[in-house]
Amino acid sequence: MLKSAFILILAASPSFAGPLPDFDLNTLRASGISETSFTTPLPVRDPQLSKASYIQITSAIKLKMDKEKGEMTVTFPKVDFGDQAAGDKAHLFVKILRETPTPVISWATVICSGGSYLGYKGSTLNFPEASGSLSISETLALGYPKLLINRSHPWLTEGLANLEDVCSPAFLEKMKDARAETLPPKLGNFSFDFNPRKNTLKAKW
Repeated sequence: MLKSAFILILAASPSFAGPLPDFDLNTLRASGISETSFTTPLPVRDPQLSKASYIQITSAIKLKMDKEKGEMTVTFPKVDFGDQAAGDKAHLFVKILRETPTPVISWATVICSGGSYLGYKGSTLNFPEASGSLSISETLALGYPKLLINRSHPWLTEGLANLEDVCSPAFLEKMKDARAETLPPKLGNFSFDFNPRKNTLKAKW
């Protein structure tokens, strides 16, 4: 199981004027997936963007393979805010980028505070082909600049003149169809079952 946990320390961090480092996991194949857990404190440009004392992001992917058959459970990123304020929110967006010959699904959890963009945790998953090969790329970007989300998830920011708008009510309304609950139950030989209570997507093929 690929499992990751990140903590962004806000109140304890000094103001940081330069660009933040981007965290980008390498593309993995099924044979290279193992369980990992780590914590990454990062500085922020302006701690006043959020009154939370920290932001913790956790996600996981569990995979079982038997020759050409398989089952995968994706736990979408969960965001916990320390001392959460009313404007501290996280929004999950999910989109199918390709249906055939095998599905490609991309998702991103965008972190907002008071309508301001703080960062995102996103992934793009290429489901196994006949050979059984699978790949997933994961990206975590916190703070500024926000250009990485354009490269890793262009479907999310397409048509946006200002990336700050990803936290606006108008954008949330526009992207209401890009939600996990709108995924089809079946694509070819692949079936999908989203559990909103557990925030998980189970795929079988």
